[in-house]
Amino acid sequence: LPKASPAQVQGSIARLAVSGLDRCSSIPASASRLEMTAVADGFEKKTWTFCQFLADHFRVFTSIPKIFDAYVGPNQISAKLNESIMVTVNSVNECPYCTGLHGELARMAGVAEAGALMSVKTEEQARALVDAPAITFALKFGQHDGRGDVIDAAFEDLAKEMGTGPAGSVRALCWFLLWGSVGGNTVNSFLFGRLCCKPKARRSVLFEFLFFLYYGPLFLLIAIVMKLLTCFPQMPACFMAGFGAFLTVVASIWIIPIGLIAVLTKPCHPESTNTPAL
Repeated sequence: LPKASPAQVQGSIARLAVSGLDRCSSIPASASRLEMTAVADGFEKKTWTFCQFLADHFRVFTSIPKIFDAYVGPNQISAKLNESIMVTVNSVNECPYCTGLHGELARMAGVAEAGALMSVKTEEQARALVDAPAITFALKFGQHDGRGDVIDAAFEDLAKEMGTGPAGSVRALCWFLLWGSVGGNTVNSFLFGRLCCKPKARRSVLFEFLFFLYYGPLFLLIAIVMKLLTCFPQMPACFMAGFGAFLTVVASIWIIPIGLIAVLTKPCHPESTNTPAL
């Protein structure tokens, strides 16, 4: 066989590299809605860093009792308002899993404005659709990652309007949705960003891979459930409350182990809005 010169070898490697990049940058015609959204963004949606992952898991872990309270406790939030809160928070993070799941749950709860709430950008737009103080708080919560002076002041205002117990339930629901939406985006960042040669800037491939291994099964389950829910009609409030509690139980299977680790590492958590989960 003829011996290739170094220049020929380098040229072959360069051609292979360019060919590989071309294949990675293309979006298959058969790509799913979730995949198309993630790849088109390249990947720019809000995702977790490792430290913010722990900080947010500490918050949602300690909120689990109040999440149950919001669904089936003495400070229960009505099904329509509950799901309106969920889709409002998700209007900031735009997680496709949360859009699918809570979009269907909002429809089942009788929320006629669910689609519009998913795309609101201002408080005025949100309150024009659902005139409730909890909606104002939910939008601010999503915009500020649940932290900072703005959120503290907004919670005080909410507590004055609703009472401390129900306001705490609303905040817990917001943490639940923030956890799910940033988690879903982090899964997609690996699947449709990293694996499609379009990784999010300044993100660890090791963290994304380990996160996908841990949370991938849960978000696959969510994707299946949200498809099944399309077959359901509008449901009574008691069903919605029970189903919400069931979702909390399932999610807690994944939240609690990381939450316990987060408790031990709490002194290292970035709690300032200067370190958002972007």
